[in-house]
Parts: sequence; structure tokens; C-alpha cells
Amino acid sequence: MHNHSPANVSHSYHFKEADNGTLIRVFNSDHYLMAEYLISTGRVSWQRVVAVSQRESVEKWLLAHYPAENKRVVNPIKRTNKTARN
Repeated sequence: MHNHSPANVSHSYHFKEADNGTLIRVFNSDHYLMAEYLISTGRVSWQRVVAVSQRESVEKWLLAHYPAENKRVVNPIKRTNKTARN
């Protein structure tokens, strides 16, 4: 089970888990919503422009503390050579 209290990756960002436990919200030091992270998919949706180095740091922290639950790898489409015979 995840901790429901806010966590900090640095002095610039803090995280808060949504009540349903499937979404993590990322806030900056001014309490603006910066991003949302879906635990079920591991996807981060950024709401504001952030420097690449900061984005990478936040995304690594999220994956380390809230690993994606859906680790299924999508299989490539298998092609078959079916020919019609008369």
C-alpha cells in the first residue's frame, strides 16, 4: 500500500497521491499542478513547461517510488501469408 502523505523529490517539487491511489499529482513549490502520474500505466502527463533535466528527475523519482502496475508488453502483430485457393 502506498503512503498517502505528500512526498518531496527536491525543494522544488512535491507529490500527493490521489484518494483512489491510482494517480500521483506533482506540484511545484508554489503549489501549482505540474504533472499527473498514472500508477496503472506509468505515464506522466505534464501540465506545464519544465526543463528537461527536472522532468527526468521527477519521472525517475516517480518510477522508483511508484512502479507502474501494468508492465505488460504489447506483442507485435503477427502476419500470416494466407492465399485464397480456387
